[in-house]
This record gives sequence, C-alpha cells and structure tokens, in this order.
Amino acid sequence: MTLRTLRTTLVLATLGAAGAIQAAEEATPQLGGTVNISTMYRTLDATTWDLQNWTWKGNHDNLQLESLLRGDLQYGPRGKNENSFVEQAYIPYNQLEGSLAESWEVKEDPMRVIFHLRKGVQWQEVPGVMKKRELVANDVITSFQSRGESPRAIPTFWDFIERWEAPDDHTVIAYFNQFHGNWPYRIAWGYYDGISPPEWQNLSEEKRADWRNAAGTGPYRIEKIETGRQQVYAKNDDYWDSVTLNGKEYPLPLNDKVVYHIIKDEASAVAALSSGRIDIMEAIRWQLVDQLKKTAPELQFRKNLSTNGTYIALRTDQKPFNDVRVRRALNIAVDQKAILSSLLNGEGELLNYPFAQRWTEFYTPLDQLSPEARELFEYDPEKAKKLLAEAGYPKGFSFDLQVCSCSPYHMDVAPMLQAYYQQVGVKVNIKTMEYGAFRSNMRGKTQAGGYLMNNGSGNPIQVLRKSFRTDQTWNASWYSNEEFDRKIDAAIKEPDTEKRNAMLKELNNFIIEEAVPHVWLPTEMGYSAWWPWVKNYYGEQRIGAVKPNAIYSRIWIDQKMKESMGKAR
Repeated sequence: MTLRTLRTTLVLATLGAAGAIQAAEEATPQLGGTVNISTMYRTLDATTWDLQNWTWKGNHDNLQLESLLRGDLQYGPRGKNENSFVEQAYIPYNQLEGSLAESWEVKEDPMRVIFHLRKGVQWQEVPGVMKKRELVANDVITSFQSRGESPRAIPTFWDFIERWEAPDDHTVIAYFNQFHGNWPYRIAWGYYDGISPPEWQNLSEEKRADWRNAAGTGPYRIEKIETGRQQVYAKNDDYWDSVTLNGKEYPLPLNDKVVYHIIKDEASAVAALSSGRIDIMEAIRWQLVDQLKKTAPELQFRKNLSTNGTYIALRTDQKPFNDVRVRRALNIAVDQKAILSSLLNGEGELLNYPFAQRWTEFYTPLDQLSPEARELFEYDPEKAKKLLAEAGYPKGFSFDLQVCSCSPYHMDVAPMLQAYYQQVGVKVNIKTMEYGAFRSNMRGKTQAGGYLMNNGSGNPIQVLRKSFRTDQTWNASWYSNEEFDRKIDAAIKEPDTEKRNAMLKELNNFIIEEAVPHVWLPTEMGYSAWWPWVKNYYGEQRIGAVKPNAIYSRIWIDQKMKESMGKAR
C-alpha cells in the first residue's frame, strides 16, 4: 500500500451486496439442519474461553465472535477463484470486505483508519451477562482497550495505535502514531480483534472462562460444550447478515446448528466420515485418502499444502544451540528429501516456512536461494560431524525434544529424527506431551532445547515478527538479533508496498540462510473431504485468522440426498 493509495478513500459495499455471490446451486436451499464437522483442529478442545488470554484458537471456537473486517468469499472458488481461503492468516488487502464495519477509510495527517459500523447489529442476549442491544462504537473501543491491558497481551502488538475515538455511535477511528504495514491483520481481521461487549469484559476471570457466558454478534451462539467429545453451536436468530442464492436473498445462517466433533483418534475420525456421521472433514493425511475413496467413493476431495510450517525450534539462547554451526549441523544431519518421499509419500514441499509458497510475491524458491541455504536441505552426515567438531562437540551431545501427541506427522517423524541424529553422535530424548502441556512449555522455564512444532505462516509480516523478533510469544527458538529486530521494525513502518515487500523478502532469506534458528522440515500436503449433500460449500476454511463462521453459516444440507444415500441418522 503506497501513500498515494492511503490518500484514496476506500468504501466497500455492504455485505448485503458483497454477500450476493451467485453460488452454483440449482436446488432451493433447505433451511435448517445440522452441519457436522471434523475440523482441522479435531484433536484439540478449546484452549480457553477467556479471550483476555489471547488464545490463538479463539476465533475458531467462538463462532459468535466477529471482527471489523473479513475475507470476501467472492474472491474464492465460489467466485473469482483468486484465493482458496485456506490460509490461516493471510488475506490480500484488495480481498477484504466489511463485517461489523460496513465500510472503512484510510486517511493521513493524521494517519488514521475510520471504520463505519453497520447499523442494527445486535449483541446476543446472555442470561446473567447482558441483554440484547445494538452494537455501538464504544463497544469496539473498550474491547480493544480491555484486551490490550491483559497481562497475556503480546508485546508491541498494538503499539502503533495512538488512541481510539468514537465521534458517534457508529463511527470508530483508530489513530496511528506511525504507519503499520500490517494494520488490517492487527486490528480488523486477525487473531485477537474479535469484538466482545463490555458486559463480558467486566466479568471475573472465572466467569469469562465459562463458555456459557460467551457473548457476541455472530451467526451462532454456543449451545453446549462436551470436553473431549463435541462443541455445539446453535443458530443466532437475530443475526444481521444474509446471502443471495439463485436470485433470492436468505437470512444467515442457512443451517440451525454446527457441531465440532472432537476426535483424537485418526481412525475413528475417518470412520465417522465414511459412515456419514460427519459431513465435512477438514484435515486428512494422504495415507487415508485411498481408503476413503474406496469406502466412500461419493466423497468430494480438495488438496492443499498445509498452512503450517514444520520445524524443530532450537534454543538459540543456550548451549549448544547458541552456535550456528551446531544448528546448521542438525539440519544437514537429517535427510529431509527422504522424509518427504517416504513419510509423506512425496505429498508436500521441502521449503514452505517462514514464507509460504502461495505467497508468490514474497516467496523465494529453494533453487534460487544461496548455496549456504540450499546446503541445509542436502543430507550430509559427514559434514554435520565436522561442523559439530568445529563447534566443540566432536563426540556429540544429548538434548530433549518436546513433541505434541496431537500431531500424527510429528509422532511419526520424531523417531526418524532420533535415528538420523544418532548417526552423528547426537542423542535425542523424545518427550511426548498432550497439547495443553506442550503449548504451556513453549517459552517457559521447562522448554527443552528442541521443540518440534507446527506453526502457521500467517502472513509475511506476522511470521517474521512472531517467530524471530526478540521476546515475542511464539519465538520458540528464543532467537534474538538486534539488527534483525531493527530491520523488521523498519519494514513494518514502510508505507511503500514495493519497498516493504522487498525488505520482507530479504529478511525471510536471512532467517533461512544465515540465522538458521530451526531445523527446517518438510511441509505436508493435506486433504479435506465432504459429502455431496453439503451444499454451498467449496472447501474454504478461513475468512480471517482461523475464523470459519462466515463459511459455515452459508452451508445447507440436502437432507433428501443424504437419506437417499442411506447416511441419514
């Protein structure tokens, strides 16, 4: 975004018009029914219901929660097909539309963004918490201020905001103390900008942690939570949004309920899909696709490279990983191509992190990186031994590797890594943990020297900041470099889009080629599948940071087709 672009007022049409996507559905929607989903996070319960804890999974679990902006599905496979809408947290600026904000303007002198709120949006009534009432500008401001004051807030996340103002009940102005190249993600459609009412924010910590007290403006309300089994969301009858199908406008959501099925066992999840107990399964490993095509040939499939990078974060703040030669050695001691061809059946890519291959304007292909970078992806155990000896570890060393039981890929790759490292004299002690303990160990006193993790790329600014800037919450390698910090801060403040993109691309290459805070591992290919009775769905997964509510609310179930296929319950 250039300064010239910033001078241009951008006013988007209301969602009543922007949501008028002509879906290729011949039949009249059958309103009502239940959509049963095995989500991409099917092994994980909600991490917390208290959004003041800055949980990354909050948008995924709180389907009653909405932000100011969101991705415009018209740019996806149901429309222009320019965006698959599977990315965790990357939406090009020109593919955004209003959500709680009907439109917005970017202004200079002073630098600010003006959000024009949609009129008539109602907060859901929550017994003991709040009555139904209209969303107003001060609700938005107090939501940001309250969350920003949380002790769990990510450092520097909103430091570019000078102040908020509400000149009237339907106008919110965010004044910047400096330009921020990632402002839409930070305050309009990202992980931590879901708008909650003051009535909820003023609850005690204990009450905020109770899902029964969750409040929002979205298409659903939380009806029932059964930990380890299911999360049930019921239709919000007062929801403001609508969709036009075949020339007719319908209020959203089109269904009555959405059910997340928490299924930790992979075989059980596949069986639930095959039997029709689940309508949509968002994440399927390649090993199971052939089986599903045989047992349920009517299923529709979609294939996407995972939005997560896979790597071992090495504790660069302590020995032996404070020496880059050791970190390079641990990379070339692993036959990454063999992992890709055997464990992943060739279904993946060697390099997809920090920057994702889908970001064509940012991503540098492996064969275009420096020889030093390409070497990290070539298996050379003898050179690994030499580097270890040069670093003062001729006989190797041992270290703990923390692994989450929630990832089948990680559980499979961990013993392979252990075997590779044994060949160069490095002993790996695998520490398998449930997700809650695994996540709480990151950047804690008990985080091990090696931390095997999946981490969403997010977007170009976000991934470099969160993973490699000093002291950031998701910087699991504890990497710290003053020069890098200075350059990423400068890139964020750069208002010229082309200059900023070039700066980010250079920093990404630096992390891969020179810093080497991680052992880079292949990114797996993933599949999703759904039954043909799932209508007005095109495999989209997110319209914001792990935010699916606008997608789910547009789905309807052809119950007659389901019954004719013998799958109705």
